[in-house]
Amino acid sequence: MLQLTIIAAYFAIMIVIGVLSRGRVRGVDDFLVAGRRGSPLFITGSLLATIVGGSATIGMAGLGFARGLTGAWWLLVGSIGLVVSGIFFAGKVRGFGLYTLPEMVEKQYDSRVGLAASFLVVIAWVGVLAGQIIASGKILGILGVADPARWMVVFTVVFIVYAVLGGQQAIIRTDIVQIGIVLAGIFTCLVLVLSRLGGWAGLVSSLPPQRFAFPVSSQFGSGDLASFLLLVGLTYLVGPDIYSRLFCARDTGTARVSVFWTALIIVPVAFAITVIGMGASALFPQITSPEQAFPAVVTGVLPPLAGGIVLAALLGAVMSSADTILFSASTILSVDIIGHFRPLTREKTLFYSRWM
Repeated sequence: MLQLTIIAAYFAIMIVIGVLSRGRVRGVDDFLVAGRRGSPLFITGSLLATIVGGSATIGMAGLGFARGLTGAWWLLVGSIGLVVSGIFFAGKVRGFGLYTLPEMVEKQYDSRVGLAASFLVVIAWVGVLAGQIIASGKILGILGVADPARWMVVFTVVFIVYAVLGGQQAIIRTDIVQIGIVLAGIFTCLVLVLSRLGGWAGLVSSLPPQRFAFPVSSQFGSGDLASFLLLVGLTYLVGPDIYSRLFCARDTGTARVSVFWTALIIVPVAFAITVIGMGASALFPQITSPEQAFPAVVTGVLPPLAGGIVLAALLGAVMSSADTILFSASTILSVDIIGHFRPLTREKTLFYSRWM
């Protein structure tokens, strides 16, 4: 099966990048923050790959399926948050020269607050990581080769292996490959869906006018938008996954520029994914669960080659978020929790980070 071959090749490429990146890890800085040498291209690409995960692909296509254009706000509030971060926070975060968000909290307050933040982040991240792994099983279940639980195991083994081998060096490099596949897959899917419907005019004629209401609609009012801004948008200001990328930038200017570029690029991505979900609503109105919208498009609209690319794109979106979450949690476990109770040398920090 062509799609299975594409997925297998994708997994193999990720492992190879991890193996090659291992040679670049000569110390704890290389492993935890990629030597703090990240260029605007690498930091922007890695931020995009981290942000465009399972909730921003399968989840947001589901919002487009159920609500219409207002579903794009799931990512658009992130763009607003990133702009605010770029103006006020990104340069300062990089200027601290630390490894984790709880280290910053400790620096601003005290060790007790830093330790509390460490436990909160790790506990929360376990749940978010589980969500990404479950999403991978749903995506790969489309292939019909094995049950989703087995695919979850394969997926998890792959991203753990390259993260352990190459650390942040491997994660940033796999992120660049993954975001390239993700963007290609999303916009390929968008073009094919609109082509199937007869273009934008065909989509408009197939759905109720209310689905095209923006910025608010009857299903998504100003109160919902305010909730998105507060509960989703603010995470882009203080997210440990975002900060883990800023710590890798080569200087404060790189951190700020990368955040602004990321904020700009995710705007068309948000609308593209939402329109794919709206297209699924027009093409497959019988779908009972909005989260089935994107998978339904892959199986029902795309030819095998394009379907394989889009499947790899969906998988890349999930994996790039999963590896960052895993790495953030493991770094906090070693640096901020173990290191709090048992001061570690740089060599021990590297050892524990890999095991965590």
